[in-house]
Amino acid sequence: MSENWNLFEKNMEMWEKWTSTYMDTMSKAMERTMEQSAAFKKQVDKAAATAVNTQLDAAMAALKSLEKQVEALSGKIDELIEQED
Repeated sequence: MSENWNLFEKNMEMWEKWTSTYMDTMSKAMERTMEQSAAFKKQVDKAAATAVNTQLDAAMAALKSLEKQVEALSGKIDELIEQED
């Protein structure tokens, strides 16, 4: 019986060591995953901001061009109206 008890105790010790190591490994893996997720999110946010700013700059340039064209057309319309009077 004592031999069985010794085997049981050894099994329990091995189980405790394994579960402790397993929990540490899983905890570290989870921490690493969270760190990588945060780093990935930061990179995606930076890329999105860069893309949006580039598009915004292009849109603003196009709007300024259109604004100049509208001003020129308004000036021509005003001239035509004055000529008719």
